[in-house]
Amino acid sequence: MSPPSLRAFVLEQVLDAQARVPAVVGRDATDVITPDRTLRDAALALLVLPGPDDQDLTARLLSALREFTDPEHPGYRELLDVTGAPHPVGDVRTPSVQALAAWALHRAGDLLGDTDLVAEARTALRSVTDAVTRHAWPARLDRSWSTVLDGASPLEEAAVLVLAADAVDDGTPEWSAFLSDAARHLERYVHGDGVWACLTPRGEPDTVRGHRTRASALAALAWTRLHERGQDGADRARRALLHVQAHHPHVGARGYWDRSDAASVVRVDPVAALHGRPDSPFPAKLVADHALLALAARRTAELGGGADGVDVRLKTMAEEAAAEVERYSDPRAGGVFQGQGSWFSTPVDPTVPLARHVMVPPRTTGSFAVGNTTYVPFHGKHAQTQLLALAALGDRRSPVLAAPALTEPPQPEPFDNDLTRVTSAPLSEGLVDIPGYLRWLRSTASGLGYGLTPYRAPLGLRSDRTAQTFSVLHVVSDLMALGEPVPNVPGVLAGVFATQNADGGFGEQPSLPSEAFTTYCAVLTAVVLGGADHPDFDRERCVEFVRACQRPEGGFGNAPGFPCDAWHSHLAALTLVALDARPERPDDLVAYLLNCQNPDGGYGNQPGSPSDTFATFRVVDTLVALGLRPPHAEKTVAWLRSLQTEAGGFRYRDNGVESFVGSYHAIAALYVLGALPADTAACTRWIAVRQSADGGFSRTPGGPSETTDEGFIAIQALHMLEGKLNRSWAVMMT
Repeated sequence: MSPPSLRAFVLEQVLDAQARVPAVVGRDATDVITPDRTLRDAALALLVLPGPDDQDLTARLLSALREFTDPEHPGYRELLDVTGAPHPVGDVRTPSVQALAAWALHRAGDLLGDTDLVAEARTALRSVTDAVTRHAWPARLDRSWSTVLDGASPLEEAAVLVLAADAVDDGTPEWSAFLSDAARHLERYVHGDGVWACLTPRGEPDTVRGHRTRASALAALAWTRLHERGQDGADRARRALLHVQAHHPHVGARGYWDRSDAASVVRVDPVAALHGRPDSPFPAKLVADHALLALAARRTAELGGGADGVDVRLKTMAEEAAAEVERYSDPRAGGVFQGQGSWFSTPVDPTVPLARHVMVPPRTTGSFAVGNTTYVPFHGKHAQTQLLALAALGDRRSPVLAAPALTEPPQPEPFDNDLTRVTSAPLSEGLVDIPGYLRWLRSTASGLGYGLTPYRAPLGLRSDRTAQTFSVLHVVSDLMALGEPVPNVPGVLAGVFATQNADGGFGEQPSLPSEAFTTYCAVLTAVVLGGADHPDFDRERCVEFVRACQRPEGGFGNAPGFPCDAWHSHLAALTLVALDARPERPDDLVAYLLNCQNPDGGYGNQPGSPSDTFATFRVVDTLVALGLRPPHAEKTVAWLRSLQTEAGGFRYRDNGVESFVGSYHAIAALYVLGALPADTAACTRWIAVRQSADGGFSRTPGGPSETTDEGFIAIQALHMLEGKLNRSWAVMMT
């Protein structure tokens, strides 16, 4: 069954009966993540959805937009709850959002043939442009337009105002005058071959904010319109887009990161997140950005006149950006997911694929709070993303991909899945401070579970000890590996099963969305604690949820419909194996995984991606768990061993950096293949010196202890390096 077209998905699954727009839905209208409504989404819906013959839809969308009208001050409230009640935090004036609302009014007037509405729109936008120029292009004002609440000047604000003013221009001099002023203002953002994302209240470049993909795309769209009006903006537009193309490409995958720093480097930046404008420290790949890139690159290329193949590069960029939007389309339910994140092995090396964006500011749209950390599940479908994707791609159904052919089926190799034994002997004396680590580990106890750290309210980017399924798995694994009893097993199981949702999957905490990742953590914890047949565990629904995560290409994503990769295919497959189940299409899964292998013997996270230790372990381990012999294992072992450094750790890929988490994956991949690192003693020392003074482990010697993840890596890897970990445990408890 083919999914609905993008426009049909928005009309049927996002808009309600009154054409109101909830901010975020899950798979469809039965799972609304954020029912609150934003003025931005209401305006975008009116700009994008109706065609010339959709007068009824236009009228309903206009009525929904009117609900944001502020009866006491000019302009609109910017946030309403699901019932239409205004949120106090929406009693502000964000110039770009107010401009979009005025632009939407103008479009409604055109579609309905209502000249009064068109005039009202121009008056509304004039009040925005007057306030912006009067207050030196601020980011936000109060309801009365008289007090500046945020004096910074984001590029995105200026660009949207240009596009809105151009759209409503009726030829009167005031619009030309404003657009000339805006063109001069845009010049202030130019920075070499790129553009700053924001200016400070002093009018200087905001070097902490750096460069942003969305701002660059919107600026390029603004400059193309200015160019078409006779002002020279084509070269500026080209440079802004080519800067993104040169400096924001996603390493080892497709598409573009959402940001780079002042030096045009994509990196984790905790300073910017804590001391700059509120944001996540981690870059992400956002589908809405790609929709804007596709629009901007396409329109800029159409201007012509680019030298040295620039127009060809922009056309390619437009095609690549559009392809990313399509790749994140749900092949079953329809709609478009929000994007993709990655955990960074070092500040500049993204490695582990995440279907979430972590440590985002509180109240970020679609976000969930877990202790002192807020995250956005990327398998949510944000209204803004759907509407921008529709603007970029038009109304289409994304092609459904097929799994590659399984040309060389791997040889069978029985896997016993024996999790009753953990280790054959304790770790050697004096290797690490086991009593100190156990004290640290036990102090992560929280309610019925365990947190990522023992800290109750740490500063900076450190996690607290709020219980999570992820950390429960780590603590249980390490206690069992160290021969220690797990306290209050019935309570731990009760806490784990409380995170199961109606769809059968498990979330990080009760009521949080289901993910393949968190489902794996919960299920494996339950299995090793003897709770697989617990009455509170809906086993059948869990299997259904995991199986639904398999994509047409054969691999599994983190949620049903979400793009697949080796990482989440591994977690989903192991969950099924632990429950004595199998994927619905096992041959397609194997074919997908084998298609990730490269000539060097390693595996990439997706077909065509360069080899890394993370994906290599995930693919090899999945094949072993499925009872198959990984092909060309000798070549894989040789490639893994070649990554070991003189210090003893492992680079996570060729020409990559030494990585603590990457080293664990290299060690584990070798172990399940029946091998060890070339220099086991050096590797053991390399891990041991990363124990911190409080007993936990850090990714760097002498650093503060980090999370139970780092502790798990150290304890499990040290057992493997001494040949003492049950191979089945190493395969399943990852």
